[in-house]
Amino acid sequence: MALFLIDHRHTAETCPTRNLDMVRGLRAHVSPDNAKSMGINMLADWVDEAEHHVVMVVETDTQAKAEAFAAPFGMNGTVSVQMGLTCEATARECLGEPA
Repeated sequence: MALFLIDHRHTAETCPTRNLDMVRGLRAHVSPDNAKSMGINMLADWVDEAEHHVVMVVETDTQAKAEAFAAPFGMNGTVSVQMGLTCEATARECLGEPA
């Protein structure tokens, strides 16, 4: 499984918290059960409400799945999805150790 960082930003004017139905929908979307149904393992999510910034770390087998999971956040702002590694995996790779 690959590791992905999902980064989302929106403005105060487009903040989902201004619409309680949207809050409910996004909460349901990022639930572990829904993520699992989409082939996603949620590892972490973080919100800086004052800065309108959301970060999620997920595991899945394709970039396309990570992007599909992140897509609802695009309704309110920007979304980027980047594949990466853990520090441990990077160290193993650099040292030529098996995965």
